[in-house]
Amino acid sequence: MSSENTVSTTIQPANQGIANIGPYQTGKPIDELKRELGLDNIVKLASNENPLGCSALATQAVRNELADVGRYPDGSGYKLKAKIVEVFDVDMAQITLGNGSNDILELVARTFICPDDTVIYSQHAFAIYALATQAVGATGIEVPAKHYGHDLFAMAQAVRADTRVIFLANPNNPTGTWFAESDFEAFMQTVPEHVLVVLDEAYVEYFPEHFNSLKFLE
Repeated sequence: MSSENTVSTTIQPANQGIANIGPYQTGKPIDELKRELGLDNIVKLASNENPLGCSALATQAVRNELADVGRYPDGSGYKLKAKIVEVFDVDMAQITLGNGSNDILELVARTFICPDDTVIYSQHAFAIYALATQAVGATGIEVPAKHYGHDLFAMAQAVRADTRVIFLANPNNPTGTWFAESDFEAFMQTVPEHVLVVLDEAYVEYFPEHFNSLKFLE
């Protein structure tokens, strides 16, 4: 076969950040655990699953939509966004919907973080912060935790000229620690304008000192 007709079959490897991430190990299904340990009653706490089952209201809402399941849904999520606007008094243009918080956090990484950037997050914080940073080829700066929570002062001190994003979880997942509004406000006063602060409030309903973080939007 002549060189003109040769077809290359070389497979390009994934970028290094992705290649170094191991496959996610899911929790064991309850049925498998029953067989393995010979137990009948198991309460699973490791996978954010509701042991009480799905809400009856959610189940009915799904049934109401079954007739249109063969159609594409509204990609813009207008009805959901309209409800969010009503509840939180924000502009619709300020809302980005995602498939869980993971999706939003990864969108942040893809949109705002470049390989030459650094990203700051706390020790013992949500694992996705480090994984999303690694996936886009950026450098993560893990700040040692303080009492298993965020050391906001140390995180502010860790900012460099090439720092693009700081990830904060309040309350923190998985340690359950939190910081107060006054601490967050003082932290924000020290962060340079070139740094994007991502406040992850995925578990805010469990936060005993919940504050209105939306007022910090500019």
